[in-house]
Amino acid sequence: MEFILNFLYTCRIDLEKLTINNIIEIYHATEYFELDGLQKFIIEYTRQVLDYESDDSRKKLLSHFVEKFPFDTDNDMSQLLVDSVARIPLVPNEAEKDSLSLMGVQYFLCKTYDTKNPFATFEFTIFEYIITKIVKIISNSLENDKYKQNEKEYKMIFIKYLNPLIPYIDLRRIETDYLIEKIEPMNVFPLKMITDAYRFKVQERNKLFRSIRGIPIFRWNYNNNLHNFLYISNDGLTLEADQNLDVYKHVMGDFIIKEKGIYEWDIIIQKLCKTVYIGICDYKNFEIECYNNNNNNNQYYYGWVLGSDGFVYNKKNWKRYTNEKFKEGDKVTIHLNMTNKTCAFSVNDLRNDDVSEWKNIPSEVCPVISLRQGSKLRIQPHLKSL
Repeated sequence: MEFILNFLYTCRIDLEKLTINNIIEIYHATEYFELDGLQKFIIEYTRQVLDYESDDSRKKLLSHFVEKFPFDTDNDMSQLLVDSVARIPLVPNEAEKDSLSLMGVQYFLCKTYDTKNPFATFEFTIFEYIITKIVKIISNSLENDKYKQNEKEYKMIFIKYLNPLIPYIDLRRIETDYLIEKIEPMNVFPLKMITDAYRFKVQERNKLFRSIRGIPIFRWNYNNNLHNFLYISNDGLTLEADQNLDVYKHVMGDFIIKEKGIYEWDIIIQKLCKTVYIGICDYKNFEIECYNNNNNNNQYYYGWVLGSDGFVYNKKNWKRYTNEKFKEGDKVTIHLNMTNKTCAFSVNDLRNDDVSEWKNIPSEVCPVISLRQGSKLRIQPHLKSL
C-alpha cells in the first residue's frame, strides 16, 4: 500500500521497492484503484523480471497471484505468468521443494487445458509432478507413523487434494500403458474420464494428437555434462560454441519424445562458422554413443540430422537433401511424425519431403545439434504447429 500511496502523491514509481515478493500485491492494488497506467508498467516490469529470474520465481509469482485473485480471474498478469510457467518443465523430482502451490498448479492446468502457446511438460509428467507434490504436502501435515498405520485415512486425504485437479488433467494425452498400469488402478478418476480417453485413442484423429499441450518448447540440456567452450544462455534456448572449440560437440534438448503425434520445432542460425548438424537422436543410446567416444574427434554428428551443407546424415549414410546451404538468419524446422516414424526438414518455411531412407527412427528420441568454432543456434517454438 505504501508503494501505491507514494505513486498517488508523487506520480513517481520507486523501482527500488518493487520485488518478487510484492509485485502481485501491488498489481492487485492497481486494479482496485483503477490505476491503468501503473498497472501496465507493473506488467511490463514483471515481463522483464521474468527474463532473468529463476524458474522458481515464476512459480512463486503464479502462486502469489492465485492467493490474491479469484480462481476465474483472467487478466494480462495471469496470462503473462501462466505463459511463463508453461515454458519451463515441471519436474517431479523438484515438486517437493519448488514454490508452485497446489492451487497454483490447478489454476495453471485450467488456463492451459486447450492452450495454443508454447508448453514444455508432457501430460504424464504433469501427473507425476502433482502426485509428488501431494505426497509431500500430506507427509508434512501428518505424522509418518499415523498415516502408515491407517492407509484408508491416507488415501482419503490424498483424494481430497487430488480431486480439484482431476478435471484439468487431459487423460487423452497420456499413453495407454500408463493409464492401464498407473492411473486406472488408483481408482480416483471418474470412470467416464477413463472411458472417454480410451475411446479417443482408438479414433483415427488420435494418430496426430500429441502427448503435450500447446506447442512443444524445450531447452538445451544442462545435464549433458557440457564441456568447456560451450555456452548456454540464461533462458536455456541459445547454445554457442567458442571460437577455440575445434572439435564437434553434441548437445541434446531436455525433451524426450516417446509418444505418437507430430512434433515440430525451429532452430534459428544466429552464427554459422562451420557446418552444423540439426535433428534428432536416440535418447536411450545417446550418452553411450556420444560421451563414451568423446575422444573420437572425427565424429561430426549423432542421430538423424540435416547438415548446413544441405546433406542429411545417419550413422555412415548421407545424401543430398536440399540444394540450399544454411546461412546466418535462416530458420530450420524439424517435422517429426512419431506415429509414422518419419522426419522432414524445412528451411525458411520451405518444406522438403520426408527422408525416405530413415526407416530406423527409435521409439524415444530427443532434439540434438552438433556444432563447433563459433556457431550459435537458438530454439524457438514452431508457431504453425497447431
